[in-house]
Amino acid sequence: MPLVVQGMKTAVTGTTAETIGLGMSRLGQAPVVIGADELDLIEVMERGGTLGLVHIGPGDAKAMHAYADQCRDLGLEFSADPGDLEGGEAAEFVAGAKFLVTDRERHQVLLASTDLSDDELLERVRVRVTTLDQDGVEIAGHDMERVRVPFPRVREIIDPAGAGEAFAAGLLAGLGWGMSVRRSAEVGSQLTALALETVGPQGYAVNPVEFVQRLEQSYGPAAAAEASAYLLPE
Repeated sequence: MPLVVQGMKTAVTGTTAETIGLGMSRLGQAPVVIGADELDLIEVMERGGTLGLVHIGPGDAKAMHAYADQCRDLGLEFSADPGDLEGGEAAEFVAGAKFLVTDRERHQVLLASTDLSDDELLERVRVRVTTLDQDGVEIAGHDMERVRVPFPRVREIIDPAGAGEAFAAGLLAGLGWGMSVRRSAEVGSQLTALALETVGPQGYAVNPVEFVQRLEQSYGPAAAAEASAYLLPE
């Protein structure tokens, strides 16, 4: 189910799209969730405007490839989460992606099943964003220095359900605001902390003032200032 954020439309297929969309809405964005049977990105653009970024998440393999193929054909930037895809199928799916978004385990499976080194993978995608549980997030690109985003302090881990979706929601929200991928990963990590502190994948709430304060505690005043421009507009 694709979802649309401000000027950037993000196509997300799979069962977690609504959860990701809800997380984005709690950051003040207004995502539009599109039905899984609406696979034609041209029709989406005709109805809602040009797509700025398409995020293709785990779901039906044929639909995932269909979205990726359309993005390449139409020259649309896309981010890819291959989910359970492996081998040549996974390598074909992620080829040309602006962002590859996975957790550490899926990243290792992707490398092993495709017989690619990390450097070879980065010749196929522009930027890799890999969550490392409480070790933070690693961001790597073919033409950039590797960056490690530390994980923020969690008051108490209540329930890990929905942590991955919360990270994706924050990452996409930051990218939708026009933030750098590093800053977007910081927003995603802070939202993950909120999800871990509550029961269920959709149980957390976002208090904008507190969220900005926690961003400052975790990542400094510059991160807080950037986020406050969107969460606490004057």
